[in-house]
Amino acid sequence: MNQLSLFDKALSKEELMGKKNLFFNEIFKAQLSFYHRRNKLNYKVEFKSDEFILIRLANKKVVHIERKFHRESFESEPSCLVGIYNTQETQYLLIESDRTSFGTSFTVARIIEKAFERELAKFNFRIKIHPKYEEKEFWELLDKYPDQVEGLRFEFEYPNLPRVNKFLSDELKEASKALNSGKTKIEFLAVDDNILDNLVEDNTELNSLVKTSAEGAGPVKIKIKGLKRWESTDNKVKSYEFDSLEVDAPAEMINQYVSGLKNLLSNE
Repeated sequence: MNQLSLFDKALSKEELMGKKNLFFNEIFKAQLSFYHRRNKLNYKVEFKSDEFILIRLANKKVVHIERKFHRESFESEPSCLVGIYNTQETQYLLIESDRTSFGTSFTVARIIEKAFERELAKFNFRIKIHPKYEEKEFWELLDKYPDQVEGLRFEFEYPNLPRVNKFLSDELKEASKALNSGKTKIEFLAVDDNILDNLVEDNTELNSLVKTSAEGAGPVKIKIKGLKRWESTDNKVKSYEFDSLEVDAPAEMINQYVSGLKNLLSNE
């Protein structure tokens, strides 16, 4: 199948961005390939519409069972649910946290990112997946190190989502766009042996950067006095408690499940 057949004329950057959702949905018309530890993973599309795709992704494992002093090994494929909510305004990746299938949701995110990156490259698009987290995670991290923060680094992938863009200053957005920057870093470092001041939520400029990061634009890294490593929001992720979905669920149950997820995301 010629995946570019719908868009056979040269498109400007603005036109490409306007059609990014169509390109994204197009990749699911072909057979995607997901890999983990050199294993090709099985997956099943549970639900698909123009704006929401729900798949079940299976890992490959070997389970060892000992019975009457005899050890046996069995191949197993525990799975987890992955939801992709894709509209012009919003794009979310939802991953079921199930340690029996994959170690963490971050592992699944990397698998998804690599698979999508291969397909989207055909349309000259890139994809970067960053966790959306609660803003309080950043402020609580600062509270752990009072009067010890000597550096802050914000790392933003080129933000094209309206919900992310709205927190950035016009100057920063225009500069990133004019320079065609794929990643923008903003770093604040204290002079000599001092610490940064005014690290409070009432600081409007700092708060807007934190909001942008928390919406999924990229992590914040914090340099703590006396520590060689930088603390980071990289391992923080927003999560919800939601009813489980049976492996062999009827269509009606799947539709209700997806409807509940969409309602949850619409209120974000």
